[in-house]
Amino acid sequence: MFEGLKIGIGITGSFCSLKSCLLFLKELKSYPVDLYVFVSENVFKEDTRFFKANKFIEQVEKIIGKKVVTDVVEAEVFGPQLPLDMMVVYPCSANTLAKLAHGINDNAVTMAVKSTLRNQKNIVLGLCSNDLLSTSGMNMMKILNTKHFYLVPMFQDDIFKKPNSLIAKNDLIIQTMINALVDKQLQPLFLLKKEK
Repeated sequence: MFEGLKIGIGITGSFCSLKSCLLFLKELKSYPVDLYVFVSENVFKEDTRFFKANKFIEQVEKIIGKKVVTDVVEAEVFGPQLPLDMMVVYPCSANTLAKLAHGINDNAVTMAVKSTLRNQKNIVLGLCSNDLLSTSGMNMMKILNTKHFYLVPMFQDDIFKKPNSLIAKNDLIIQTMINALVDKQLQPLFLLKKEK
């Protein structure tokens, strides 16, 4: 299904999801694909309680067997010279979602998305944010209704402490990619029953 495809992976600053991002990269690398990883400036530079930035980058590069792309200039060539067959942004923060919804291009990830859209190829977004059911909701709905964008199904990770939070189901990223190859969107939301 992915044989021979060039797939870009964008990683942005939903830092609590970076561990599952590494698991996703390992799973995707088991397919016969050519992977390129693009990181936002925050992922590249900021140490958090989840990862030291340089250690995270080292782990990504070990998995994919090549250097990550870290700036706009490096990412630009993936439009005209080295076109990607698909771009996946996971985790996709609310900040990156807002940029994509409004056409803002200021880092390696947003440039890779722009370059991929230039070639009429699809973008899969694995959204992870505490405010997708509040202030970022309009950006999510705009992207959901924009050609070439597909959302990984999401669920509420804590309906009581974080009632506006949604995170992508990392076990459905591959299936979302498969569907996006034939221009089909999986049901984007899993609704959980509120416990009595």
